[in-house]
Amino acid sequence: MLHQNEKDRLAELEQAFVLFNQTSNQLTQAYEALQDQVVHLQAQLAKSDHEKHRVADRLERLLTLLPAGVIVLNTEDQIIEMNPSAQAILGQDVQGDNWNKVVKRVFVSRNDAEELVSHTGTVYQLSQVTLDLAFGTILLIQDVTAARHLQDHVNRHQRLRSMGEMAASLAHQIRTPLAAALLYVSQLVSPNMELDKREKFTHKVLLNLKHLEGLVKDMLQYAKGGSTGQAQIDLGSLLDDLVASLEQQVFSTDSELVLEPVSKSISIRGDRDSIITALQNLVVNAIDVVRLRAKITISMVLVGEEWVDLIVTDQGPGVTKDVQDKIFEPFFTSRAKGTGLGLAVVRTIAEAHGGEVWLKSLPGKGAKFGIRLPICKTERGANECS
Repeated sequence: MLHQNEKDRLAELEQAFVLFNQTSNQLTQAYEALQDQVVHLQAQLAKSDHEKHRVADRLERLLTLLPAGVIVLNTEDQIIEMNPSAQAILGQDVQGDNWNKVVKRVFVSRNDAEELVSHTGTVYQLSQVTLDLAFGTILLIQDVTAARHLQDHVNRHQRLRSMGEMAASLAHQIRTPLAAALLYVSQLVSPNMELDKREKFTHKVLLNLKHLEGLVKDMLQYAKGGSTGQAQIDLGSLLDDLVASLEQQVFSTDSELVLEPVSKSISIRGDRDSIITALQNLVVNAIDVVRLRAKITISMVLVGEEWVDLIVTDQGPGVTKDVQDKIFEPFFTSRAKGTGLGLAVVRTIAEAHGGEVWLKSLPGKGAKFGIRLPICKTERGANECS
């Protein structure tokens, strides 16, 4: 017969065994539920992988068919991936090359609008998105040559339309100096004319013919839109030529033209004659405003490392704010003998060279006109700019 202590111990063991069985059943159920969950997650993962592969395949096909070039750069600015369109633009052998070196090799110029121009004259627009710091940059490059040509065509038609609308006014302005020149010439044929009067009439004929020449030159320059070339232009020698070309106008008005010393050799790309025309228009405009004994200063000032300002400063009456807002518009003039094209031509030429024109003036304190142009950078050891 068992003692009471042994009975109590057996009861405890039986209770522990029952509890163990319950715990074991719970663990079994939990394991089975966990297995079901794993199976469900594996199915979801397989479905997710399939979807990822499907999206990746679509993206790859899209990049292959995309007419624009897509380029992936690493943090060292090296080309690590690109689509077929980018290969057609840059070449097959640029993988792993530095992007900036590829740009210098494939393209001849790059403007402030991030547009690249190839050796064949094709214009490409460049945009970029910076990825995570550990990945790099994605570049998108697309051919916008047709769009640029269309825009130039539209701009040219707008200029021609403006000129057509003002043809009657210009015809009148041409007829006036022409009639005056013809009148003076008719007087010159008289054999009895005194020498001093003959010289006076000859001078007046020349002035009217020069006025006619200026009208025609402005109209032609405005009509062609300040089209530019790709010649390298040294601004120091250009300013020397400018001063020489203005000697007659300066002398005849008893004016003074001061060229501030140029301390550094700076070059731009473009059309030399067009730039000189723009600066001549600014100087002649200053002389016309001041009329007699004008003191005009021409200077060249660097703006950062990429831009240069060619500045014409006068000590005339200045330009009021309401006139400043309109002064570069075609056919706007506040002078009786003005064509309204001189300053419009300046703006057209500046913009055609990738720059802009600006004006700073206060009434009674003179005016300062500037043409801001992109600097042509020269590679180290080379004589020509890139």
